[in-house]
Amino acid sequence: MMSRISTLAEEGNYQAAKWLKIQALLEVEELQALFTALSNFEIYPLSGAFSLNDLPASREHFLAIYSSWIESLKKGEVPTCSSLRTTAWTSSSDSLWLQEIPGQRYLVKPCAPLIQVQVHEMGYSTVDGVFRSMILSQESIFWGLQFSFPQVYQEAKTMELKEVEESPNADLFQTIRKWCRDNTLPTPMLVDGKRINIPMRLGKKCFSWINGHPQLVRRGLGVLQL
Repeated sequence: MMSRISTLAEEGNYQAAKWLKIQALLEVEELQALFTALSNFEIYPLSGAFSLNDLPASREHFLAIYSSWIESLKKGEVPTCSSLRTTAWTSSSDSLWLQEIPGQRYLVKPCAPLIQVQVHEMGYSTVDGVFRSMILSQESIFWGLQFSFPQVYQEAKTMELKEVEESPNADLFQTIRKWCRDNTLPTPMLVDGKRINIPMRLGKKCFSWINGHPQLVRRGLGVLQL
């Protein structure tokens, strides 16, 4: 699939709302298994400018970067997530377009519902004992990826509001949701010796090493071994 090159004047301003979100920390081989389950899709970076040769990003490249994050955790180091922090996963190149900028570089622009995949970091508040997603601070905890998909969107050219059932990526998100339900668990976090099941999920193959996660160790948190 090759996305078309266009302009904002031609494409209009796409907007989406009512996002469904799944957060999961996976072992590398689990992410690879998810790729296999999804089969026909491509990955496009949503932050930064790229040459046409770099688009779409290969699954192998994404997996290699993710693997470096997990290897850091296993070594007791905090991952440096500077590349591919936010990407679009799509089964249809019609869901996005490319905006050319000086230097023959291109920005990726969504124009229809697609799966937004972000580096996921969560925070824990000692005040109310709650874990919250997408908290960026010195105290945040790297926890894999967040998969997001909207339920309604505004068609950029007609301004018509539409339900996502009309989107080819709705099935892609449903596959991700089912795979996560079958292969991950709500994380049984240990806080001061008490179990708290949190909605952020953990791959079943992560339990053997998760309590070496440096940001959990620093906060005095742990995961119950099931």
